[in-house]
Amino acid sequence: MSDGSTSFAALREGERFSAAGRISVIENGTGLSWGTDAWLLASYARPSRRICELGCGRGVISLLLAGYGKSEDVVGAELNPASADAAARAAVINGLDGSLRILCRDIRTMKYTDPDVGGRFSAVVANPPYIAHPGMKNSDPEADDARHENNGGIADFCAAAARLLNHRGSFFCVFRPARLPDLFAAMRQSGIEPKRMTAVFPDTVSPPSLILCEGILGGAPGLETAPPFIIYDAPADGSPRRMTARAQSVYEKCSFQI
Repeated sequence: MSDGSTSFAALREGERFSAAGRISVIENGTGLSWGTDAWLLASYARPSRRICELGCGRGVISLLLAGYGKSEDVVGAELNPASADAAARAAVINGLDGSLRILCRDIRTMKYTDPDVGGRFSAVVANPPYIAHPGMKNSDPEADDARHENNGGIADFCAAAARLLNHRGSFFCVFRPARLPDLFAAMRQSGIEPKRMTAVFPDTVSPPSLILCEGILGGAPGLETAPPFIIYDAPADGSPRRMTARAQSVYEKCSFQI
């Protein structure tokens, strides 16, 4: 990270810094912030030669991928100009502008042949909107677009991944358990075969809150269900909770390969 004067000059009115491990993220100050799903997806993705993040928002996953050495060539694509601008500034602040590029693009029209894309990718990652129906609108447009399928649903994200990936390339996604059938259907419709899945549990007594999945473009059928990933060793009953040893290791290393 740069010295204080340079860093604060990179903030727009109302923005603030948030720490994600060794990475500084620029948040908009109105409630939109990175969460557990972003950190776990960045950790779940395997190191790859070229990685593209679809719908990168303010760039936390792309920043983690570049900052923790998952790839020396990361491209983040984001439709919202303010979010894309914040992600690009964060890349500079963190000294990652040599390994991370941010494109202000609609993932529904992105192709590997686009001049600014620069060819196919060995991996694509996505933390897509989870809510299919419009529901209650959020007063913050960035937050609303991050949660609702206003600018493309899971089928659009899978189709974009298929257009951008090398044959046998990996698509990494985090999604809600209730919509797992939608994810698998969209992946297969785009020629991406679900190959590895991990259910994320908040604690030992709660149902899963997230699903992490890896699919392979052109892969053969056959799904590996990994052991459950448990974040805390006790339920939220008001007493202090300890993160499990496995969760601590993943958060420290930004990797499931432990």
